[in-house]
Order: sequence, then structure tokens, then C-alpha cells
Amino acid sequence: PLYPATATVALQEDKSEVISDIESIMLGRPITKMGINTELEVLRSRDFVGQLVDKLDLVSQPVFNQNLRQQSLFSRLKTQLLRQFGATLKVQQSVPNSDQVRSNVISSVLDTISVSNIRNTLVIKISVTTTDAARSVLMANTLAELYIENQIQVKLEALASATEFLSSRTSELKQSFEDLKKEMVKFSDKSDIVSPVVLDAQKAQLRELRLRLAEAEEHLVGQKTKQASLRSLREAGDLESLINTANEFHLNRAISLYRKQLMSRADFEQKVGHFMLQIKAEEERQEEQFIALKESEAVLSDRIERQSQELIVHQQLERETEAARLLYESFFNRLQEMNVQLGLETADGRLLSKAIQTGASGPKKNQTLFLAGIIGLMMGAGLVLLRELRFTGFRTTNELRDNSGFGVLASVPLIPARNRRAVISYLKDKPNSLVSEAVRNLRTSILMSNVDKVPQVIMLTSSIPGEGKTILTFALAQNMVGLGKRVLLIEADIRRHVYTVDIDRRNTVALLDLLTDKIKHDDVSLFVEELGFSILTGTKSDINAADLFASERFSNLLTELRKEFDYILIDTSPVLSVPDARVIGAISDANIYIVEWNKTTRAQVHQGLEMLSSVGVGTTGLVLNQINTKKMKFYGYTAQYGYDAYGSEYYDS
Repeated sequence: PLYPATATVALQEDKSEVISDIESIMLGRPITKMGINTELEVLRSRDFVGQLVDKLDLVSQPVFNQNLRQQSLFSRLKTQLLRQFGATLKVQQSVPNSDQVRSNVISSVLDTISVSNIRNTLVIKISVTTTDAARSVLMANTLAELYIENQIQVKLEALASATEFLSSRTSELKQSFEDLKKEMVKFSDKSDIVSPVVLDAQKAQLRELRLRLAEAEEHLVGQKTKQASLRSLREAGDLESLINTANEFHLNRAISLYRKQLMSRADFEQKVGHFMLQIKAEEERQEEQFIALKESEAVLSDRIERQSQELIVHQQLERETEAARLLYESFFNRLQEMNVQLGLETADGRLLSKAIQTGASGPKKNQTLFLAGIIGLMMGAGLVLLRELRFTGFRTTNELRDNSGFGVLASVPLIPARNRRAVISYLKDKPNSLVSEAVRNLRTSILMSNVDKVPQVIMLTSSIPGEGKTILTFALAQNMVGLGKRVLLIEADIRRHVYTVDIDRRNTVALLDLLTDKIKHDDVSLFVEELGFSILTGTKSDINAADLFASERFSNLLTELRKEFDYILIDTSPVLSVPDARVIGAISDANIYIVEWNKTTRAQVHQGLEMLSSVGVGTTGLVLNQINTKKMKFYGYTAQYGYDAYGSEYYDS
């Protein structure tokens, strides 16, 4: 018997936080349908079941470790028999190692474990079914406890792994933060770093300086152009145009005095020369001022560019340092939280109810026997139905008559004889038996088949071998002897040469000897005392049987035999096997076609009858032979078999 034990485990979805900043490592993930299925697979996993095997030492229990089981009785008997006959057993000497044994035990234990989720709950049901009730309870409860312990252990391992990672990462971030601080200080010491405000002021100063430089350049260009024009006019001696172009107060006053002849020409030209010197000096002064402004602009621009780059680098270093500090502080704080949380882990599930011993769950004998009976009945009915659907033989004379189109002369039951020799004895000893009456009915049907001319030469054939043709021929011959007639039986089935009826053939005459003139018909007696009628036995010959029966010698022999005997029964070969029956049927008075009950197929009967008719051989009638009366009753055809159904009290058994 099998004893089941079940323990239940509930998964807790909502848990209180011990430290508000601790995340899913401690709390676990929200429990979903997928999560429950995952936990079911965890319970079915080989690693987890291996823990159960190790804890309960299931490797040492023969029920799970087949290497510890005793050899079965069949195996012991097989070994002893082989040793008695001198056979040597080639046994694999390799012994499985401990890992292989443990793996096999885990597989065996897995076959006894069933886990499932109770619908619309977070409860997992763990069932273990073994042949021992106490063992089932122990395994189910231990498995549930291991599952809860395993949840805590998994969290501990995850927490330890996270702590190790945070510790290592915190050290790295601390070192990175300190390196960035040192780099920023070093950069500040070697650089002329200004604040963004000072840098903006310098940029404003540079813009103003560039404006002044542009104005100075414009004045310088105008001064040079004016000086060149005045110089050209002085060299040309056009003092009037020079004074108009210069438009200078002193020159205008000098020219006015010169025109009034209040100033000599020499003084006037001296005034003009002095003015030209002033113009040149002013040009040189403006050019020096322009050069000075340009140099100042270049110096200021370079300083601003350098200080901008240094400020960018410094700001980047500040950001990196600040980021490193924040990361370091974050990891450091999380590490401290992890260290505080160690030891506060709880499982996501709790044991709701432990397994207890219950009655055996299987095998359910009554239910099993009932189902086996139903299944057996259905299978039997199905097989019977399938057999009936595939059945193509004949069970009643009506079926044979309707399907073949020929009349059925008789239906002959199976002769209840133990062996071949007992067939003749049975027919002699029980003349009023059911078989004898059936043969007598066949005799009557044959003799009445042609009222004008009673058949003298009667051929009996069948579709295939084994349909009881020879036995029926002997029975018919013996029955005809009861009419006080001279009867001859010719064994024309000389190809197969298998004696269906066992008689003493030492003093019999072979048909082949008469046909080959080895023996003269007038010199021998064909009568067999054992049978009560004459017989020509068949012997094997190298001559083709069809040619032999088609010869004139066989026809002449048959003519002579007609004069001597009242009835001649010819037992021929099956129609579908050889053409002998078609040859003999052409010279016979009546041709009887024998069909074995419940065996010969309809296609065989149709083909055999067609082969006879194809050569013009008519069929007098059919005989349904070797009927099993017990099976007839089983098939429900008792009413259709008249002898047994209505006249059993008239017959000897």
C-alpha cells in the first residue's frame, strides 16, 4: 500500500521593513503567479531534494537505493539455471560511485514528491507518497522545514554577497574620491585660477579695448591719408589747395596775412613746413598708440583664454570630486545598513500545518478491479466487434447460399474424433449420431439432385486444403454403403499426399498403378475390409496430375469402373491450388463444393466457383462443413442449425 503525507506552506507577500532604506534583498520580490510557479520548481529541483536526501540519509534506505535491494527471485532463479547449464554470466564489475548513487536516489525521491499551489491562495501543498506512513510524514515535514530554512539561507547568501560587493566598492570609491581631491588641489596650486566673475570682467575689458583699437586704427588710416594728400599738394606747389585741404586755423590766418602782404612768402612757407611737421608727428603718435593697444589686446585675450581653460578643468575636477564623494557616501551608508540588518532575515513563508499519518491512498483495490473489469469488458467487446467486422467467412447455410448463388446440400458438424484413425471408428460405431445424420442428408441431397439420372460419379472438392474434404468423402462413402450399394472412393488428391484419414494402406491398390498398367484392374480387388467399401489410394508421382486426369487412360478407367460400382466418389485437390478438380469435374456426374464453417473466406469461394464455371464445370451444390455446434450457440445461430436445435433427442452423442 501507498501512504501519502501532505504539509502546507504559506507565502507572505507583505512584510514590515526593519530599516526604511533597505530594498528587495531583505524584503524579497512581490509574489506573483510567476513567482509561485518559480517556488514550485525550486521545491522540485534536484539540488533542493538533494538536501532532503542528505539530511534524512535516504541513500542508506533500500526503498530509494536500488543497489541495496536484494536480488529478485526471478534473477536468482535465472542465475542458478545458467550456472547449472555451465553458462558463465558476464556481469558488469563497475560499481557506481557515490555521486551516481546519490543522483539515482534523488531521482527516486523526486518520483514520490508532489507540490502544488492551492487555487487563489499563496499556499503551497507538499505531498510525499511512499510505502511507509511514518516515512512519508517525516519526508513531507522535513521538506517543508528545509524550504523555509532555504529561503533564509538564500537571503543570507544574497546579503553576504551584497555586503562583500558594497565593501569592495566603497573602498574603491573612497580611494577614487581622495585621488580626485589631491588632483584638484595640485591643479589649483599650479594654475592662476580666477572666479567666473573676474573672468567676465576681463572679457568686458577686452571688448572695450577692442573698440578703442578699432577707433585708433581708423584715425591712423585717416591721418595717413591726409598727410599723403598734403604732401602731394606741397610738392606740386599748390599751396591754396593744401590750405583748403588742411583747413587749419593757423594756416588760414597765415594765408590771409600773406595775401594782404602782411607776411612774407618765406614766413608763409615756414608756417606751412611747420604744419607739415606737426601732421607727421601726430601720425607717428597715433601709430604708436595703435601698436600699444594691439599688444594689450593680444595679452589680455591670451590671459582670458588660458584662465577660461583652467577654470573649465577646475570645475570638471570639482564635479568629479563631488560625484565621487556622493557615491562614496551612498555606498558607505548602504554598507552600514547592510551590516546592521545582518541577523534580522526572515523567510517569505511559514509552515501552516505539518503532515500527519493517514490511511493508505493506494492501490485502491475495489476501484482498480472495477476499472480493470470495465476496461477488459470494453476491450473484449471491441476485439469481438473488430473481429466480426473483419470476418469474411460463413456461419450459416443462408449466408453461404445468398452469397454464392448456389444451393447448400447439407451442413455437416465437426466429427468429435480424437485422431485420424478414430474417424472411421466413430462413423461405424455411431450410425445415428448427429454427424451421420448430416452425412445421410448430404447423400440424399446428392442422389436427388438429378431425378432423371442419379449421379454415379461424384467429385468432391474445396477452395483450399484443410477444409475437411477428405474426411467428408470417406464419411459419405461409408454412408452410401448403408444403401447396399457398391461404392468406390478414388483419392485423386495425389499432389499433396497427406493422409487425412488413417487406414492400413498395405493391401490397397494405388490409382497410379492402374493408370500406368503396372496392375490390371481385373487382377486385383479394390475392396477394403476395414472401410467396408472399395478404394483407389493416391500415391505421389513424377507425372503431372492434371495431365494424368486429362488423359484417355483415366477416362477409360472411369468408364470401366462405372460398370463395376454403383457410386464412385472422387476426392480431388482444392480448386485454388491446382487445376485437377476442373479436369475431373468435366467427366463427373455431380460436383460437390465443400466450404469450411467459419474459416473459408467469401473471396475464396467466389474465386473457386468462378474457376470451375470458367471451364464449363457445373457445381451441383455446396456443403457447409466442420460446423462447431458449441460455437454456433455462442454466436447465436442455434436456431439456424436445425439438427442440433430441433432434433437433438433423436441423435446419439
